[in-house]
Formats: sequence, C-alpha cells, structure tokens
Amino acid sequence: MGSRSDRTRALAALHREILACRRCPLWATRTQAVPGVGPTDARIMLVGEAPGREEDLKGEPFVGAAGRLLDTLLESIGLSRGEVFITNVVKSRPFVGPPPGRNRAPLGPEIAACRFWLDQQLRIIRPQIVVPMGRVALEYFLPGASISSVHGRPQQGVECTILPLYHPAAALRGRRLRAVIERDFQVLRTLLRKKATPRGKGRSW
Repeated sequence: MGSRSDRTRALAALHREILACRRCPLWATRTQAVPGVGPTDARIMLVGEAPGREEDLKGEPFVGAAGRLLDTLLESIGLSRGEVFITNVVKSRPFVGPPPGRNRAPLGPEIAACRFWLDQQLRIIRPQIVVPMGRVALEYFLPGASISSVHGRPQQGVECTILPLYHPAAALRGRRLRAVIERDFQVLRTLLRKKATPRGKGRSW
C-alpha cells in the first residue's frame, strides 16, 4: 500500500472508523474503543485478546499490569513500546457484572464482528512478525492450535512469521509461565536478527 505517509493516513482513517464502530453490542458498554498504537511501518505486531478496564478508560492497549510486564519483556530484547504495533483481536472491552464489571474473554460473535478491523490493520502495516498472545489471538491466526503446544515456536504464514506466545496476564499469575514467556521473547529477538533486511515490497493482506 503506497508510501509510508499513505499508510499512515490509511491507518488513521481506519482507527477513526473503529472508534465509531457499532458492529457488536460492546459499543453500548465501552468507555471508548481501543484501536491500537504503534508505528505504521512496525516490523512486529503484538496482538492480545481484548481491552481490559484500564485500557477502556485510557484508550490504549496493554496499559495495566500485563502491559507493564510487556514493556519489560520488550526491553529485555532491546525494543521499546514505540517500535512495535500493539492491538487486540477485539477492540472494545468485554465484561460481566454491573459496571465497572470484571473483564471476560470475548465471545465468538464479538470476535467475528471485529475481524474486519484487524485484517485491515494487517493489510496496512504489513508486519514481518505477528505475535498472537494467548488463546484467543492464537485461534485467530492458527485455528485449532494449542498455546501450550506452539508457544515460542515460529510458524511461517503466507505473509509473515507468526510467533505464538502466552499472554502476559497469564505470566502474572505464575512464576513458571513468567520464565516461559521470558524465554520465548528471546526467540523473538532471534527472529528479528534473521529478518534484519529491508522490508519486502508488494505484500498484501
């Protein structure tokens, strides 16, 4: 898709559409949609499942405890948040109970309603490496795969390399998973070194 400036304009227009989206009932209970953040020419796209309460309030993905761990993991391989694109499969917060409620995993119809937005982000950004974090994001990119079986193992997709990882929130709940995700991020470092070449042309999603 054209020059970097063309992609930047296209992504900004797409995010304005996401902010106004009413494709599923989550629009009625959100504070705001959370399209994603990061450079248009990011080599890496990190994809979680859905915004939580803090993300819903701030309008940015991964700004809670899991986000702080994600920042630490990125720093461990020499990256900053500003160098990667971060988003979720679902762009509005799902929750249960009376507001503010408890975060919950998105449902199938909610994921299906949001599919168009993530597909368009992929088409515009054209990342070299996509990192689905957790079960919901993994199902989006590798249907039927088990996160316990494929985490940390690069999978070659049609347009990019897919590196499944555990969700940082899972690592917060157990020391063992924290060690696993730290090792898996070293795989991401290795992938980046192997792909340290100019971006290819002509890729499309």
